[in-house]
Amino acid sequence: MTLRRQTGLALLGLVATAGVALAQTWQQPQGYPPPAQAGPPGQIPPRSAYQNQICTRLEAQLAQLDRGGGMDPAQAEQIRKYEANTSQQQAEIDRTVAQARRLGCSSSGFFLFSLGQNPQCTGLNNQIDRMRANLARLTSEMQRLQGGSLDRGEQRRSILMSLGENNCGPQYRSAQQQAPGFFGALFGGTPDNPSYGAQGGTYRTLCVRTCDGSYFPVSFATVPARFQEDEQACRRMCPAAEVMLFTHRNPGEEVAQAVSITGQPYTALPNAFRFRQEFNASCSCRRPGQSWAEAVGPDQSLEQGDVVVTEDRARQMSRPREPAKQKGAAQPPAQPAPASQPAPAAQPAPSAEGGKRSIRSVGPPFIPAR
Repeated sequence: MTLRRQTGLALLGLVATAGVALAQTWQQPQGYPPPAQAGPPGQIPPRSAYQNQICTRLEAQLAQLDRGGGMDPAQAEQIRKYEANTSQQQAEIDRTVAQARRLGCSSSGFFLFSLGQNPQCTGLNNQIDRMRANLARLTSEMQRLQGGSLDRGEQRRSILMSLGENNCGPQYRSAQQQAPGFFGALFGGTPDNPSYGAQGGTYRTLCVRTCDGSYFPVSFATVPARFQEDEQACRRMCPAAEVMLFTHRNPGEEVAQAVSITGQPYTALPNAFRFRQEFNASCSCRRPGQSWAEAVGPDQSLEQGDVVVTEDRARQMSRPREPAKQKGAAQPPAQPAPASQPAPAAQPAPSAEGGKRSIRSVGPPFIPAR
């Protein structure tokens, strides 16, 4: 028994010694945070320094992009000129469309001819068609100059998003949250609210050619109620190819965020931005051998007696003095009419002049292709 007790006491002593050693070992992690341990605290500065390097590099890319990036200065200047001409042409289109609507030329379609319309509508509609065709040419040339380079707006937004994701500053996080979602703005907003437009509640509509993903603007600042009109205008401007109308917030979004009126993102198209990588000769708004005037000009709804305004006629309509000189020159032949006493015979001349005046006062000056 004595031997057993001695053995048990020895075992208890060993267990107690091991327990003390384990307890001492277990208490060490409680003192781990103090800077005595060099490993873990040393891991934080490299991570922070790496993050700072990312932010510095991204901010440098943003600054370089804002200065014009690596683009050839002459090419960049050319693109800026096309952007200015495109904006000017679109402003003329918007002004003419507004005048047409005031005269009641807008119908359930898009400026379709009808017997009940104002006689000035024919000239206005033809002007709008030709200015839109000119806008399409300007946009096509601008896209050709841009070539395969990524759109600067897209590139800038991508850098801003990366700056926000890497916590490079609160200003980048707020920039990331500026643009609301398309459907949230479409169904959650109130376009009739006076502050709606001030908050950037307008949209830019784009006519997209599905065979190569190329696009040209239809409206720079419109509202959802006008999307159907822009869609029909899109089809009329590119009759030889399949087209879809896409729209995005303007300002606040770029082409990469555009969504069709059925809800399909532009980037989900099989040929999105394909025109930037390759040229497809079979993908065109015109048929082979067809001019822009032939592609856009003919209208099946034209009726006998409708006045077709050509490009030369549109230029004449933009110069008010020339018709005034023609009026003075046309008066001498009208003088003999009272002498032969068919006083009513002098009536057709003023009516013809009045017709010229009504057509001449139509719309703003036409901006020809440059």
